[in-house]
Amino acid sequence: MIFDPHIHSTYSSDSTASPRDIIKRAKKIGLDAIAVADHNTIKGSLVTIEEAKDFEDFVVVPAVEVSSSKGHIVALGIKEDVEKGLSPEDTVEKIRSLGGIAVAAHPFVSYRDGLCDSVKELDIDAIETLNSRYIFGYSNWKAKNLAERRNLPEIGSSDAHFIGAIGSCVTEFEADFSYESIIEAILSGKTNVYGDRTPLPLILKEVINKKIKKIG
Repeated sequence: MIFDPHIHSTYSSDSTASPRDIIKRAKKIGLDAIAVADHNTIKGSLVTIEEAKDFEDFVVVPAVEVSSSKGHIVALGIKEDVEKGLSPEDTVEKIRSLGGIAVAAHPFVSYRDGLCDSVKELDIDAIETLNSRYIFGYSNWKAKNLAERRNLPEIGSSDAHFIGAIGSCVTEFEADFSYESIIEAILSGKTNVYGDRTPLPLILKEVINKKIKKIG
């Protein structure tokens, strides 16, 4: 099964991808499963699940990217919001209480978005070791080293904020077509991550669009 577990929809203020278009793109490029993990809201994920209900052999895992007090954590397998601004420890505890698993998202990208040194001892379920926005540089390398050192499952994802980036990096494993089976597969640690960097022109276009929105 090929899974892109970290995609943003228009329910994130910095994304241009609608839930319906995300599904169409994912199906077109051969993904078996996706997770729409918008910033601090489950709405986009739930809409995507509803949009995908008539597709066979395709799974949308409910998800949200939570802003903890020290960095971002992707919650996979939950269907309601988690309060932002909690400590990483409390965020993970809340995610688990809702039946989900907690993934350290791009942990070494920056002190604003990544958990950085906090993730080294954090009781986390998996680590995003391949993020397509940060292929070049040390952040993915450091995340992979940490996952290997702590024997934690590795996650690869696009962190897509626009249609063209979906599937740039993915996670591969064996699972049934249900989000519960996908969660179990991740926790087993038998994942394979691979992919390429999101094309630079697309990233530059995203940055320009963000600046235009701010000016507007």
